[in-house]
Amino acid sequence: MYVEKQGEGRRTFVGIHGWAGNHRTFRRLMPFLPDDACFYSLDLPGYGSSPPPREWTFLAVCDQLELFLKELHEKPLTLVGNCGGALFAVELAKRLSADVGRIVLIDPFAFAPLYFRVFTWGTFGRYAYFSTFANPIGRWFTNSALYRRRSAQANLTSAFTTVNHETAHRYICLMCSIRSARIFGNVSVPADIVYGERTFKAVRASLPIWRETLPSARFHELKGAGHEPLREATKALSQVIFEYDNDAIALKE
Repeated sequence: MYVEKQGEGRRTFVGIHGWAGNHRTFRRLMPFLPDDACFYSLDLPGYGSSPPPREWTFLAVCDQLELFLKELHEKPLTLVGNCGGALFAVELAKRLSADVGRIVLIDPFAFAPLYFRVFTWGTFGRYAYFSTFANPIGRWFTNSALYRRRSAQANLTSAFTTVNHETAHRYICLMCSIRSARIFGNVSVPADIVYGERTFKAVRASLPIWRETLPSARFHELKGAGHEPLREATKALSQVIFEYDNDAIALKE
């Protein structure tokens, strides 16, 4: 599995990207990386430079991620899951509770809304996906339709210009196999859940489910941000992830 490491500090962060992401998803955070930290950004199996998983299931992907995390010498780990990557972060925190000290979930869905599940409906779903995301006109219309869920500068479909669409379609199917985060049970690992003020209604509707699943979680709403806090509120997000105070962030800038 392809992994990119930044920093040499002992505090260890592992970034798990979402549906159309890759290891570059977290690069905007790197100017804020503390001197006492290191950050591993990976390509999920099948994305970027990582080979496909042994089988296209949620648990098979988690098995590969678990093997990677067990090989890391720096413990405890902070897992940072962006969007769909949050589901993997929670499952891994449940499996490796002794090694995972904290998780940070960025604009996470706790269930698969209908507008995601439609892409899993056999031939029709595949056609719907490729018409929406593999086609530049489809991407333009989709991003325009989502103007209320993003800042004016953000493009919610830009990542789909370079993604492997066969991989992305398979991942939306396996992510939709998790109908609700409640299946993870009560996860005791400390957590921070960060979401944009203008995010999707389904993300907001997910918050009560995350409260049940992660009873110790702290919730952070980022003002002005939509579904992409990594792009739209990088500074505020980095403060939560790296647990900076305001003075420390000013010094990093």
